[in-house]
Amino acid sequence: MMKIEVILPVYNEANCIEQTFDRILEFSQKNHAYNFIIVNDGSTDNTLEIIDNKLKDFPTYHIKLISYSNRQGKGYAVKKGCEYADADCICFMDGDLAYSLEHLEPLVEKLEKFDVVIGCRNLDRENFRNLTLLRKIAGKIFNFISRVILNLKYKDMQAGLKGFKKIPAKQIFKRQTLTGFSFDAELLFLAKKKGYTIGEIPARVSQEHLYKLSQVNILKDSLKMLSCLFKIRSNDRAGYYE
Repeated sequence: MMKIEVILPVYNEANCIEQTFDRILEFSQKNHAYNFIIVNDGSTDNTLEIIDNKLKDFPTYHIKLISYSNRQGKGYAVKKGCEYADADCICFMDGDLAYSLEHLEPLVEKLEKFDVVIGCRNLDRENFRNLTLLRKIAGKIFNFISRVILNLKYKDMQAGLKGFKKIPAKQIFKRQTLTGFSFDAELLFLAKKKGYTIGEIPARVSQEHLYKLSQVNILKDSLKMLSCLFKIRSNDRAGYYE
């Protein structure tokens, strides 16, 4: 049986981590090929306490926990999870399950034909019905600039839903340098540079996530994004990705 491990980076998710745990526990009990790695990225609320208590109440080899004290960023958390992962397919999803677990099956199926598969919100029209203008603008700006600077054709690089075959995953994450805002774009840049094939599947954002208050600061985050994208180009010219 093919083995799949799914990395869930979490930071200060005390309000939803119990629900997330219950969902992945139920999913893994029905789908034995799937194991989950929760990576606690230095949460300062009681996220870690809740996870520890859930693992004591429901001890299972299907769910593992990695935790460290100081926040390092989502990209670092995913990379750390990949270091521990040992499966035929290594995937990651947002820790608040902004994309439902039902996406995993088509993601893994697509990995039979591609080395890397990414979720694309643009392939599902439902995502744009209730999306705030701020999120629409931020997403379009990021993806347009990313395509120009990194010469990548993908319209959605930031969806927290991606899957990799084992060897490509280990090779790509080993060379990853960004830990925050633009790490997704770096992963795709590395995949393309290494000659790995990249496929896409539709990704539908949950209704709860669509209505969450956006933390995006258009000016501040756009400047961060530009800095990170140029950092990728600089790393490439310096040979850091070889």
